[in-house]
Amino acid sequence: MKAKRLAALLLTAVLGVSILTGCGTGIDAKKTGATLDGQEISLGFMNFMAKYQQAIYDGQFSAMFGDADIWSQDMAGDGTDMETSVKKNVTESVEQFYLLEKHMADYKVELTDDEMKAMDEAAKKFMEDNSKQAIKQIGATEEYVKEMLRLNTIQAKMRAEMDKEVDTEVTDEEAAQKTISYVSVNKNSTTDEEGNTQEYTEEQKAEIEQNVKDFRKAAKDDFNAAAEAAGYTVTPYSYGKNDESNTLDAAVMEAADKLKDGKLSKVISTEDSYYVVRMDSTFDEEKTAEKKKSIVQQRKDDHFKEVCDGYKEGVTFELNEDEWAKVRFEDRFTIKQTESDDAQDASATEDSSGTEDSADTEDSADGEKDADASDSE
Repeated sequence: MKAKRLAALLLTAVLGVSILTGCGTGIDAKKTGATLDGQEISLGFMNFMAKYQQAIYDGQFSAMFGDADIWSQDMAGDGTDMETSVKKNVTESVEQFYLLEKHMADYKVELTDDEMKAMDEAAKKFMEDNSKQAIKQIGATEEYVKEMLRLNTIQAKMRAEMDKEVDTEVTDEEAAQKTISYVSVNKNSTTDEEGNTQEYTEEQKAEIEQNVKDFRKAAKDDFNAAAEAAGYTVTPYSYGKNDESNTLDAAVMEAADKLKDGKLSKVISTEDSYYVVRMDSTFDEEKTAEKKKSIVQQRKDDHFKEVCDGYKEGVTFELNEDEWAKVRFEDRFTIKQTESDDAQDASATEDSSGTEDSADTEDSADGEKDADASDSE
């Protein structure tokens, strides 16, 4: 199997795909993939969306897992293999896309002639910039590329209008963040160079405890310097009063909350480790500002989901299970991720011109040179 170039399709912050390997599709693109209140949605379009997502994931995971088959693996630990999870996400995206399209009038959202013209040009260029083999492998057509751009633009515009409905005022009290630095030392075991766990002897445990106490005394003058001298790692940590993401032991958090700026805790003993904590700031302005942004973003996300969930009420979305099951991720995509220069706002259609410099293969037959594929048919 030869590797073919697939130029970047630029959507809202979607990664470009520049190299593609794999086999062709085995579906009937003319069949219906799903219906939304009787509106037929092309299986070919849904397959294109799925294969595009597959290519992105293959590119992201190849650096970590090499040629390993990730699609049959339960990567999330929820009992579902990756192929099933991604295909489920694609069907949910398809349903949401077309629901938003049906409700464009709710937010007075329209696509301009200039935007539609830009989509036509982008879709045409995408098809021109890619080899026939690459196009076949990902199941792309000019119509599908344009439809993906169109639906993404509608969603971005709808989302922008919904965001305007969200309260963006967040009080200091609601977002207040404390920042600490801490040293943690395992008091029961260590890990050798081969990754094996080695339990400490009682004598070693006593020595470790004394070392932590000595460090705590030295840390009064210079916390970081004392940690470096002792061979310990200093970890910064910011948290708020009601943060559900707090990961530190309750005993550590309790001790930290009693500290004033610049003060050290006593040695804190938990089931597995010793801790020494320094309070860097009982009100970290920078982290509090970041938290305010996070709270506002979460409100926007929640509002968007609430509106979309409301659109689903009384609407029938039916997936053609038999045909959708034929969309498989057995072929392997190898991609090079690229970044677009000066990415445009999501409400404007982004250009999908190919990223010539990102491809590391050139075709021998038509100006590109084939590279060996990481998989064979």
